[in-house]
Amino acid sequence: MTQTLKFKNVELVAVGNLLGALNLKSKASRGRSKLLKLIVAKNEEYAADRKEALEPYFDDGQVIKTEEQEARKVAFELENEATVITITEYVEKLKSLYEAIKDYPYELKNQDATAYDLLMDQLEENFEGSNNDGN
Repeated sequence: MTQTLKFKNVELVAVGNLLGALNLKSKASRGRSKLLKLIVAKNEEYAADRKEALEPYFDDGQVIKTEEQEARKVAFELENEATVITITEYVEKLKSLYEAIKDYPYELKNQDATAYDLLMDQLEENFEGSNNDGN
């Protein structure tokens, strides 16, 4: 069974930044590294898609005034588009990450707290409930 995490494109950087800031050891840290690698790849894909989609609305690096509203609409749609990260290959390591952060002992504020909530929602979907073995 394929296991995935689903975020909006605009959430990728915040989740990646959170992961980088967490105090983790051993297998949980390895899980973080694997997930960060996947998030970076998805964010690079998003950046390339965004650049390509917005290219018609720019001339010499400046937004074309008559196209500004449409460019904003396209950017907003791309930011809020869902991106799916397949984690099946790293389930064991990500389960260790989940176990390490589900009762994270340090205070999280502002954007980190929001990113933590987003990440935990996705990890819980994969590792909580009747299918608690990650398979």
